[in-house]
Amino acid sequence: MNGIKRKTLSAIACLLALLGLFSPTAQAETGNVVLWNKLGSNTEVINSEVGPSGSIQGNQYAYEPAKFGNGYVRKALWNWIEFPAQIMTSLAQKGTISMWIVPKVTQPQPYNYGVFGLVGHPYSWREESFYLSWGDGVTGQGIFGGIASAGVITSLEPQQFVAQIGAPFHAAIAWNVNGIDGGNDTMRVYRDGQLINATSQQWNPSTIPAVGLVIGAQAESDGNSYDKYIVDNIVAYDYAKTDFSDRFIENPVDCEAGGLPELSAGISSKTGTQSGRIWTITLSNNSRCPAENAQIDTFSLTQLSGSSCTPTITNPASFPLGVGNIQAGAKVSGTATINFNGCPNAARFKATITFSSNNGEVTGSKTLTNQFR
Repeated sequence: MNGIKRKTLSAIACLLALLGLFSPTAQAETGNVVLWNKLGSNTEVINSEVGPSGSIQGNQYAYEPAKFGNGYVRKALWNWIEFPAQIMTSLAQKGTISMWIVPKVTQPQPYNYGVFGLVGHPYSWREESFYLSWGDGVTGQGIFGGIASAGVITSLEPQQFVAQIGAPFHAAIAWNVNGIDGGNDTMRVYRDGQLINATSQQWNPSTIPAVGLVIGAQAESDGNSYDKYIVDNIVAYDYAKTDFSDRFIENPVDCEAGGLPELSAGISSKTGTQSGRIWTITLSNNSRCPAENAQIDTFSLTQLSGSSCTPTITNPASFPLGVGNIQAGAKVSGTATINFNGCPNAARFKATITFSSNNGEVTGSKTLTNQFR
């Protein structure tokens, strides 16, 4: 459970913002977030944090652990999430779509679970506009993007992108028909914040078809084309974004006046001897709002298995344990020293951490099972 952050923009305000496109001169383009959806549950999909809400196509899908909480994964053919066509037509001249991907396989396999449509729906009956694909070696190497209706495509990677199962990576496609940051590139693809490929091809924005923004799809022509990756935290911008150093912050919009942070907790390290074992408890600020006077309110251990024993927290002498302010996207830590004398190596524990900030306006808790000394 994390502290709840207020929504910062209404859907109406974001759609109006699409009408005022920013034209940079000597600096990187800037603009607005026009869509942000966490993709972590039915409720989150149909209630975007910013911009139009999504719809769920099909009924065989799940929400599984991803980069921030849960993400969407389809469990059968012809299942995906779709956002209204107004997103794509409004961004016909320039825009960006980004997301986190958690792979359940290392790469697509031709004619088995082929090209992954991170954005768009490859090899389907649907008319497509902007797309971002993970190629299977037949469609192309690595991750590439384009505009299907206009025949625009970025260059292909010279070798296949091979992912690590369960290790999230960030993928994004950015475009500006008049040139990104005043240069020749009109479309770029990024992975983990690094420029992967690009094109200088042109298109007519007025001809971009009014089709929905599809995510979580794959090639329906391949019968095993499902349950291969989880997609999380989709964000669309009304400008060609080139700096993705903020991708580790779940909330893509600036903190509004009076806004609250989103905190999470975990145990980041364990060091020391059995009688003086030091556990480091880390609080992370996953938003763009600073956390003020953050603290670990309580920390407790409950034995789950092994010969009965009673670990004792010797430091701090009592809680709460203050850890200070946490800037947007940052982490702070505190330590607890535990005496595990009498506890066998096989003993396992449930650790429960409660935390708060902003004078109690933000509260949360985290339970970790199967912990050992």
